[in-house]
Amino acid sequence: MYVRSGRLRPASGGARGVLAAVAAETHILVGQLHRKDWQQHASDPGGPAPVGQVEEALEPLSAENAAAMMGRLASQSLVWREFTFMERTEADTVAGQVVELLGPDALWWSNGDEHSWSAVSACTFDGLVAGTDGRRFAVLIQVGED
Repeated sequence: MYVRSGRLRPASGGARGVLAAVAAETHILVGQLHRKDWQQHASDPGGPAPVGQVEEALEPLSAENAAAMMGRLASQSLVWREFTFMERTEADTVAGQVVELLGPDALWWSNGDEHSWSAVSACTFDGLVAGTDGRRFAVLIQVGED
């Protein structure tokens, strides 16, 4: 599980510029995790998806669903369901705090749900949630190989 957060700097205005900026920050995180830990294990030798493909993979998500998905990704392995990273109640609490910090007007995206997704890493499995209030952003991604 990997997390990135900070100030968001959209290159252009409007919702499209915000989405592009979130996709760029997500792409940075995916590139970092690939270089740091997953390059030798990745199923795709070509590496993670380019930023445009990351942007295309991001689907809108409600704040409630974003919190639930972040809690699940922070607590349970995508590959081995019996493996846990942290207790689900703690993960849900932290995810709820992230949603609360970005506020009720925050925009949220994911690359899928628990049944299907659009890959953004070079790994067999990945799941991500990204959100922004237009000034700040947070991205959580879990990747795995079987």
